[in-house]
Amino acid sequence: MKKKVLLVAFQFVIISVSGQALTGIVVEAESRKPVSGVKVGIENTGIWTVTDQSGAFQINYNANQTLVFSRAGFIEDKKTYTVVPSSLQTYAMQVASIRIKEISLAAKKKNYSEIEIKEEALKNIQAFSLNEVLEQIPGQKLQNLNLNEFKPIVFRSTQPTSVSDQGFGNKSFGTAIVVDGIPISNNENMQSYTGNYSPIGRSWQNEGSVFMPNLIGFGAEGGYFSNTNYGADLREIPVENIESVEVVQGIPSAKYGDLTSGLVTIQQKSGRAPYRAYLSMRDGTQEYNLNKGFQLNEKLGFLNVNLNYLSSNSEPRTKFNRYQRVATNLMWTVYSKNKNIKNSLSVDYGNNFDNANFEEEDVTNLIVKNKKRDIRISNRFNWRFKDWFFDNLDVNANYSQGYQNTYRSSILNNGGDLVGTSITEGVYTATYSPPSYTQVQEIEGKPVSMFFSADLKKNVRTKSGWNHNFLIGTSMRSSDNKGAGRLGSPETILSQFAGGGQAFRPYNYGENVKAEYQFSVYAEDNIFRKFGNYIFNLNAGLRYDNQFGASVLQPRVNSYLIYKNFKFRGGFGIASKAPSINMIYTGPRYYDMILADLRLPGYYNLGVMQTFIDYADNKNLKPSKSMRSEVGIDYKFAYGNIGLTAYYNNLYDGFTNESYGAKRQLANLQINDNGTNLPTYTIAGYTNYYYLQSRMVNALQSKDKGLELMLGLDKLPVRNISIDLNGAYVETTNRSEIDRYFNKSVSLDGSVKGDVIWGLYRPFDSKYRQFNVSAALNYHLPKAGLVITLRSQHYLIDDQSIFNPKDLYAYINSNLDKVLLTGEQIDDPNQFANIKDTGYLEDNKSLDKVFHNINLKISKDFRNGFRFSFYANNFLDLKQTQTTFSEVTGRSTTNLRADLLTLSFGAKIEYQF
Repeated sequence: MKKKVLLVAFQFVIISVSGQALTGIVVEAESRKPVSGVKVGIENTGIWTVTDQSGAFQINYNANQTLVFSRAGFIEDKKTYTVVPSSLQTYAMQVASIRIKEISLAAKKKNYSEIEIKEEALKNIQAFSLNEVLEQIPGQKLQNLNLNEFKPIVFRSTQPTSVSDQGFGNKSFGTAIVVDGIPISNNENMQSYTGNYSPIGRSWQNEGSVFMPNLIGFGAEGGYFSNTNYGADLREIPVENIESVEVVQGIPSAKYGDLTSGLVTIQQKSGRAPYRAYLSMRDGTQEYNLNKGFQLNEKLGFLNVNLNYLSSNSEPRTKFNRYQRVATNLMWTVYSKNKNIKNSLSVDYGNNFDNANFEEEDVTNLIVKNKKRDIRISNRFNWRFKDWFFDNLDVNANYSQGYQNTYRSSILNNGGDLVGTSITEGVYTATYSPPSYTQVQEIEGKPVSMFFSADLKKNVRTKSGWNHNFLIGTSMRSSDNKGAGRLGSPETILSQFAGGGQAFRPYNYGENVKAEYQFSVYAEDNIFRKFGNYIFNLNAGLRYDNQFGASVLQPRVNSYLIYKNFKFRGGFGIASKAPSINMIYTGPRYYDMILADLRLPGYYNLGVMQTFIDYADNKNLKPSKSMRSEVGIDYKFAYGNIGLTAYYNNLYDGFTNESYGAKRQLANLQINDNGTNLPTYTIAGYTNYYYLQSRMVNALQSKDKGLELMLGLDKLPVRNISIDLNGAYVETTNRSEIDRYFNKSVSLDGSVKGDVIWGLYRPFDSKYRQFNVSAALNYHLPKAGLVITLRSQHYLIDDQSIFNPKDLYAYINSNLDKVLLTGEQIDDPNQFANIKDTGYLEDNKSLDKVFHNINLKISKDFRNGFRFSFYANNFLDLKQTQTTFSEVTGRSTTNLRADLLTLSFGAKIEYQF
């Protein structure tokens, strides 16, 4: 019996590695010159090789498999043989150019719901950074060029007018950006001045400050600069060095972790490429770029260099708010002699600088700056085995280190306030702030992250025609911040609220923050089978993550079935996102309470302060999670293809702030008058002081359901015309499963009457609906090298429905116990009147008509290496207004709709040599 099992296993392995040698030469279609560095792979397997300097290659091939030829700057080509050729084959690849008829000018779908944007389509978008590229994805909004605030991204969800929406913030934080297999992490960003707290208040309306950039990034003066607790800042990623962008809005491979809401994978250019320089201008923005791909020699491989500089003013007529970006990339790619080993070492350096410097007429001399420097060293190693059980080994490693400095200064003349300075609890004599001083708020962060992953792949073909691609792997990442943290002095940084509140103390990140780690293992099988008119594919994987000590098991499945011109798709998966270290490490919270403020001009000033300290780090915060599902159908017809996808996503255990009651002992002072001499004081006793504290919890739920349509018409009866259309309808429901606190009789000094301190109100839903349609009409003359694109976007539905019934159900007593109310107590207006807020709150908004964005782009390629592009946004100069009704005033007002594109022009000139 044992011998039979070994024999079957041996036959299984023999089948998996069998194949005949196929040899060939890859040449450029027009010049017929050999093309080196072309990756030649077999579709749906991990088998690959690379052409040498003479364009030659050899690969093991089985009949009916599909060869895929790809290299930056060329159009991907595919070839299938029913019989393996025995002679040398020649393959011609066309240079990617608008002079080629087959060039792709729009985003296209791939296997499941992934959307891919290739190099020439990226050029057609004419983007300054990645955020503009992703505006082409269904459901996104075309936006005015404003690079003077950070740019997050969220897929398959409503797009709010403010990034402070908690559902948007969680999903943005859960969107992963992966460059050449290495994730870009924002988990280490701690540029937060307030320690993630909710301001003291007596109202159930307080939502906290987890995703409140006005408290996080000093951005109220023209832009939110710091993206703490959000996803990657997309304006930091230039487009020119990108070969392709793939967006996974649905269920990602089990290989990818630390995400909940989407995946963007970026492939950068590698291999030989000509010099290419360009200048791009639009409004107050200028961008300069230079790149080149060198082939050093056969042994030393290829060296790719990209240099990028961008400068942008939010208002071209002034210099109030300026953003500058310097991005450089160096990638060295080398292959072994027999082309079975590939290693890429890259060094990326970025310097980003926001500067809001107002004119001298500003009496406060307000200056706001945000500096960010990063260096990333990454290595990607791939070994294709010849005589081993596994086919491929992939090893990726990265080390990233940054420097961040957020700075705000202004002159204040409201000094003479009492200031708490103690770093221990107790009663003490306080100091006074200067009458006039320059207030400086500054944060210094030094984020450090590391990433490592190792994957083994195995391709197996069975006798019955099933093709299996097995993947097993592991990864590890760490997050730390060694910066000096929150800098300044309490005497010149007054952040108290009336009657007390959280006050400022320095907080050193390097001394208080500990490195947090994530470990993962994963496995998946990509199954492929052709039978008759059917093609079946199933990708099933399982991922285990230990994120900052919390374990999450994540099954993921994607599948499709092709029958003739139809493709039926479906997927389901669970994903998780670890909290940022800024969410975990809040630091001590100091509450300075003024007990006495005695002033006799010319003789004395006596201030007495009591400081409370709460240690509020959120060590028990768990990862947020997302359950994602989708079904879809695609159909190919004579003139193009159409696809429809329905999805339902549920983000749960999301990050939010929760209020809770706190009680401390407030000292009662006995003041001893000494005439014109400084009074003395003694503590005569203590009284209860009540206030609201906050913590970060996993209590947010955000559900999205919707439909996506993608239609491509590229073979119309009218020559040289193609149409790409997409539409997205989505409904989003946000709900924070936390109590709302309310008491209209609690005074600001924390004193209360009776035993009822706060009333507790149940959570409520916020609902949103959006429906927009985008279309691109392309007129393409390949022989003339001309492309004219008319792109439009139409907003049909944009609704908001927030209904708060003010559902009182319990109260907090003087012992901070939760006491449930009976229905009779709630309905009786004479009982517990101090914690009852009658009526309801309703906030409904909707479009009163359809709105449009219509843009024009023209590109002309000259055979001498020059290419010129011109574009005009809202080139018809539409003045679109919206009428809104105010329930407060009872009047309707009509204003220009602020989120629509304004008339603007841009141009780009490129030279390749």
